[in-house]
Amino acid sequence: MSEIAPVPDRIVFAGGGTGGTVGPGIAVAERLAEIEPSIEVVFICSDRAVDRRLLEPGGWEHRTTPARSPGIRPRQGIGFVRGWYGTRRIARRLLEPSDRCRVVALGGFVAPPVVREAVRRRVPVDLLNLDAVAGRANRWIARRASRCFTAVPSDLPTAGDPVGVPLRRAVLPDGPATSHREALGLRPDLPTLLVTGASQGAASIDRMMIDLARRRTEWFSGWQILHLAGSDNVETLVRTYRECSLDAIVRPFLDRMGDAWGAADLAITRGGASSIAEVVASRTPAIVIPYPWHEDQHQARNAASIARAGAVVVLSDPVRGPATLPPLESAVSRLLRSAEERIRMHEAFGPAPGDAATAFARALIRP
Repeated sequence: MSEIAPVPDRIVFAGGGTGGTVGPGIAVAERLAEIEPSIEVVFICSDRAVDRRLLEPGGWEHRTTPARSPGIRPRQGIGFVRGWYGTRRIARRLLEPSDRCRVVALGGFVAPPVVREAVRRRVPVDLLNLDAVAGRANRWIARRASRCFTAVPSDLPTAGDPVGVPLRRAVLPDGPATSHREALGLRPDLPTLLVTGASQGAASIDRMMIDLARRRTEWFSGWQILHLAGSDNVETLVRTYRECSLDAIVRPFLDRMGDAWGAADLAITRGGASSIAEVVASRTPAIVIPYPWHEDQHQARNAASIARAGAVVVLSDPVRGPATLPPLESAVSRLLRSAEERIRMHEAFGPAPGDAATAFARALIRP
């Protein structure tokens, strides 16, 4: 009879720099606290503000690191090396005693030095790959991890069947649209367009909305807009919507994204794995505009299956050139006008996804 592995005393989540990396880790940590509250959870994250904005409201213990992405310029290279060893020193202190710890690698530039230290100390490492196209960091981690999981169908050869994207409870709608709108200061009786560039905003989407509000003001008649913008564009957007007499609320960040998705009749959004999982969980018809400068275009692949089903429309970012504007403008105009098409898109979503965060948390407790 095989021996059951002991429940770890501490689980260290390694990742940061974007909400799409930290958010799924928080989702799993929430479920761990419910299932096995004796386990200590610690996050090793980046020193970017987005990590603090997500971790601090929930009181999650975390250590910021000097980790940096590698680069070809000398200053980038020096920063990467310093960050690598500085992050390993932080991890070293948290991975004792090594026989009662586990590491969950969430990807990005923070995770590899933590994984390197964990491997040196023989601490088990679980990789949670979050994108359809695994990045270089995750490919490096996969060769060293004890186990590899993927949230979505991916090209990572060592991962098994997808486990789903873990979602924080704060990103899940939990009531009627009217209550979510009221919580945000929106009118409960108006259809709502949600515009979001995810945790760090999207300057090109912000600029697109400024242009459309000025040139096509009539399209938004009878609607209200909830725009989660990049911090540099908040004042311009507020002024533009006010000058165009449009009902709009502009915010740089919203922790309770469940209110935003619950309020929305239509969304314009990026295509990160977490953003797409939130679209699916809330069954929100959406125009997905993938981040344009990823070489592998993995955000477009994240949304591919629900685009084939007809639940979302995937279109190129306007920074890609003038040819992108006619299809974007056509989609925005059509979906703002047609309640019937929005209903059809809403119905095109498949069955409600299971609770991936709980399933993954249980796998961590009993490997």
